Parts: sequence; C-alpha cells; structure tokens
Amino acid sequence: MSNCPFCGWPDARPFRVLSRHRTPEGETVWTRCCCGSAQVRSIDECGTRVVARSRPASA
Repeated sequence: MSNCPFCGWPDARPFRVLSRHRTPEGETVWTRCCCGSAQVRSIDECGTRVVARSRPASA
C-alpha cells in the first residue's frame, strides 16, 4: 500500500477505524489517518485499496 499524501503515515496502518460494512464483493472500511484525513477502503479477494480520501481538517 501507499502512504498518506498529506502526512506520510502508512496506509497499511490505519490510525482509527470509523466503521466497517460487509458488501457482496467483500468489505468497505472507513478509516481516519493521524492527520485527520478520512479514507474509504475496499477489501476484496484482490486485497485492500484506498478508493477515496479526504483532505485533513484545517487546524
């Protein structure tokens, strides 16, 4: 996996899991990075992919 483009935190180590939902294809997981960026991950037989990412909340 890659790293967060905003802070460099490894995507393979989500800071906080916000929610997890089963789908017919696998799972959708919403996570938050240590910088505050929210991520949507798709987990299926091919592995885990970050499919959407928000910008961190402004300080």
